[in-house]
Amino acid sequence: MNKKVLEKSLLQLQEENKILKEENAYLRFELEELRAKRYKSGRKKPLDNNSPAGIPKKRGGLFGHIGWFRKKPDRIDRIEEVRLSFCPECGSKDITERGKINEHIQEDITLPKVEAVLYRRHHYYCPHCRKTVSSKGKDELEHSYIGPKAKAFAAFLRYGVKISERDVKILFERAFNLKIVASSIAGFRYQLKRAGSPLYQKLIQALKAGAFIHADETGWKVDGKTRWLWKFSNKKISVSHIDESRGQKVVEEMLGNEYGGVLISDFLSAYNKISAKSKQRCLVHILRDLKKIKEYWQDDQEVLRYIERLKKIFEDAVTLQAEYKDKCWDDVYYARRTALETSLKDFGFPNPNKKILKRFAKRLERHKNELLTFLYEREVDYHNNHAEQQIRPDVIFRKITFGNRSNRGAQYHSVIMSILQTARLNKIDPIRTFENLLLGTKQYPLLNALSPPQQL
Repeated sequence: MNKKVLEKSLLQLQEENKILKEENAYLRFELEELRAKRYKSGRKKPLDNNSPAGIPKKRGGLFGHIGWFRKKPDRIDRIEEVRLSFCPECGSKDITERGKINEHIQEDITLPKVEAVLYRRHHYYCPHCRKTVSSKGKDELEHSYIGPKAKAFAAFLRYGVKISERDVKILFERAFNLKIVASSIAGFRYQLKRAGSPLYQKLIQALKAGAFIHADETGWKVDGKTRWLWKFSNKKISVSHIDESRGQKVVEEMLGNEYGGVLISDFLSAYNKISAKSKQRCLVHILRDLKKIKEYWQDDQEVLRYIERLKKIFEDAVTLQAEYKDKCWDDVYYARRTALETSLKDFGFPNPNKKILKRFAKRLERHKNELLTFLYEREVDYHNNHAEQQIRPDVIFRKITFGNRSNRGAQYHSVIMSILQTARLNKIDPIRTFENLLLGTKQYPLLNALSPPQQL
């Protein structure tokens, strides 16, 4: 075997080795993505660069950090004068008051008592209607032995605090001396779902009338079968919907054939063909993937240059939005925005053999008009964090309960959780809202918050 053949074989082996390294890094990257979807990350956070190697960072706040102290209550309900008639040390009654007083404020709870109310409804004859009539008492639920406050609080404990129906039963017995059976709480939820369904539909209609919508989805279980919980929200409204599908038809069903605002979402294909005024894809997902790629391709300068260039475009866009958050857009803003838009449109990938770069290039090409929408629409975020925050209570509920046992239970969850989270977004007491729904109150704070302002 001569020298030329050996050199040719060596070059061929080096090229094969390079390709195998790239494929290995790409497979490790995909494996990490699959693990992240199925399991929690087992990685430990790296040590602080400022701390010596091997010494973990001290827990707690930074040095000089002002601690948290409980604020004094706005009002004092009762004053207790603590006096002495004898010395607690020796028992002597020969003591004289010095005039010094130490004040100590203590907050405690006073457990409410169960109030049994007998409604004696008087009947009257109306000659105009030619029938006997009567009225419903204040806070009275007809044909119900448990009042609206108890039912509303039970629903809040179930969906807001996320404790089991059995624990709700125990709490009612121990704290309020009100005996109920766990199965009756399902009846409370049915009554609340029935009373809240019209409001649920109003939430959906009000959401579609908004300027933007955050959308996200997560896995769900109904009687052990895989379902999907969708979350559509803005800064004032949050709507949950449980469905068998994770496809485009669910989004169309919830938002209609054409949404007149900005749809903010991740890169799920279900959002691709949705008709909307414009879309904003979550840049945090891209930046997170770029960070992972940098970890796996540390020795490939071509990949690193690509990542840094793409990362800088998005970081400059985020910085531009932050600089003009409370300012009017001027010629400088428009010029910088146009430059960023041009840079992103002209962005390609240098080597078609780099699988991961090709993957990102396809994503950029497919969504290039949906990445910088936040620079054209005020109040639109470059990320989808709001949707993830709104779906988090459902995820915690799923972790505790493993989903729902029936389709009816899934409907209960969608309606009640939507009303509860919407009330929280508007800083309205959800328990009082549940109570208003059960009583059939025509006007209440949450409904007024969703109503358009009256024209003067």
